[in-house]
Amino acid sequence: MSLAFDKVILFGDSITQYAYNQDIGFCFGPAMQNIYSRRFDVIQRGFGGYNSDHAVLMVDKIIEQEATPTSKIKLMVVFFGTNDSVIPEATQHVPILRYKDNLRKIVRSAEQVGAKVVIVGTGPYNHHQWIIGRDEERASERTTLRAREYCDAAIEVAKELNVAVVPMWYLVMADLGWKEGDPVHGLAELPAENPLTSYVNDGLHYFGKAYLVEFENVMRVIKEWYPEVYPANVDLKLPSWDKLTSPDVLKAALE
Repeated sequence: MSLAFDKVILFGDSITQYAYNQDIGFCFGPAMQNIYSRRFDVIQRGFGGYNSDHAVLMVDKIIEQEATPTSKIKLMVVFFGTNDSVIPEATQHVPILRYKDNLRKIVRSAEQVGAKVVIVGTGPYNHHQWIIGRDEERASERTTLRAREYCDAAIEVAKELNVAVVPMWYLVMADLGWKEGDPVHGLAELPAENPLTSYVNDGLHYFGKAYLVEFENVMRVIKEWYPEVYPANVDLKLPSWDKLTSPDVLKAALE
């Protein structure tokens, strides 16, 4: 048994980059590492401020570096759209049709090396938190309704390509008790005091409650869509300690 581990790649923007920040409580990255411990290596490739245009320029290089003859990429969790969804006048904006095409390219690149893909759709945004300490231009470049549109786009691409999707906008809103037809928390014209403040720490980036929603639903769709890479179905590397009745047992396992 080789000690080269196959891999899970977490590929995204700042929400992926910050997914290991222990200051905010529960975090998606360590939870993924824990559940895949001794099964797969979990590799974080999160880039704050990046959008899907940047992602398509990077994805093949990431795959080239991480997929080797002894270490395959088994799963890629792709989470872009948060920055794409800013208003067209903003630097980070990517039009929704190009965003969808970018997702297609990322999925195809991953699938070419046999990786399964989970697309994570953009989560909700809270205007009242985001504007604190930001100039007027930055403060007005996002809305939660635009974030919802890009989450919808991610859902559409996932359905088209027959891959799993985790639609964070809807999942977080459902978790805080929202249902279709209710006032949409996070809009500028609605009260600043709203349940989103316990899910996002600056109106955009996640607190532990949102990362828990992401983690639980990523696990759910892996189990439903790709059971062969669900942690419980992946063998641990090397025998358990109680099976090591002699050095020869370990030596044999390492061959």
